[in-house]
Amino acid sequence: MSHFDYFRILGIRQGASDDEIRRAYRRKAMELHPDRNSSEDAQDQFIRVTEAYEYLTSHPHGRNISEEELRRNYQAWVDYRRAEARRRAEQYARKSYSDFKKSSLYRSTSAIDGTMVFLGFALAITVILMTVFGYSYRLRTATSPQEEPSLSLAIVTFTVGVIYLIITIFYFSAWLAQEKNRKQKRNV
Repeated sequence: MSHFDYFRILGIRQGASDDEIRRAYRRKAMELHPDRNSSEDAQDQFIRVTEAYEYLTSHPHGRNISEEELRRNYQAWVDYRRAEARRRAEQYARKSYSDFKKSSLYRSTSAIDGTMVFLGFALAITVILMTVFGYSYRLRTATSPQEEPSLSLAIVTFTVGVIYLIITIFYFSAWLAQEKNRKQKRNV
């Protein structure tokens, strides 16, 4: 649901003041509360109206909020994220280490990922090939000395590609060793 849908649900104009939002909510809540409205969809409508009210009164977009209120909201968000991180950490601490290693958090911390190694190979080879073919193509098609490609720039680019390829080869060997260790641990 979009920000603008919430205004429509409450039956008010976009950019309405907090007082207008409150009055519209009270009117709609009284009309749609399941205790006062016997229609089948009264509960769903009441939920939508309440959701709209809570979103519009908590969302800073289009509201005149002070710098202090903005700081308080930010600090509340930081405190919430810190508490959630703490709660999840406590859950992980209660798990056995073998179960923790199977968690998405632990798996997301893998230092070397096979996909990245192969993408590194592709990038390094692409840089090297584009440098060689690009330089030779520009050299063949140049009609004057000013249009000839820079040999020093080609050498630098080629060197960067080779260095990146060497680094990728090191990562590839480390990744292979990591995969071998994983397979050995699974077999044990």
